[in-house]
Amino acid sequence: MNERFMKGFEMMKQYVTDEEAARMVEHDALADIAPDLRKMIVEFAYGEVYSRPGLDAKSRALVVITAVVTQSAEPQTKTHITRGLHASLTPNEIVEALLQLVPYIGFPRVQNALMIAQQVFQEKGLIVTK
Repeated sequence: MNERFMKGFEMMKQYVTDEEAARMVEHDALADIAPDLRKMIVEFAYGEVYSRPGLDAKSRALVVITAVVTQSAEPQTKTHITRGLHASLTPNEIVEALLQLVPYIGFPRVQNALMIAQQVFQEKGLIVTK
């Protein structure tokens, strides 16, 4: 692992548990067909973009959640909602951010994202307060 990868790996730990970070590096689901993708994600996304000054981890997580939802990227939506919780977003903040997207991306995408959020919250034993 080079210095750039280590910088990204350390930044990534703000968004995932230590166990998940280690598992992501040790077991890359796409290693057989795209072995460089994980390295690109860690080095570029986390090492260069996430590590920029100006936003805290919580704000960055919220931005990324909304970005993947607007793309209808369902597996990544689940991943980044989970990472947002790890970065100290509350279930209520995530729900409100998703609801804020309705006028911009429409009901179907937001409803899908809320169903994914609901699943994540249930898996983690979290509730949304009203």
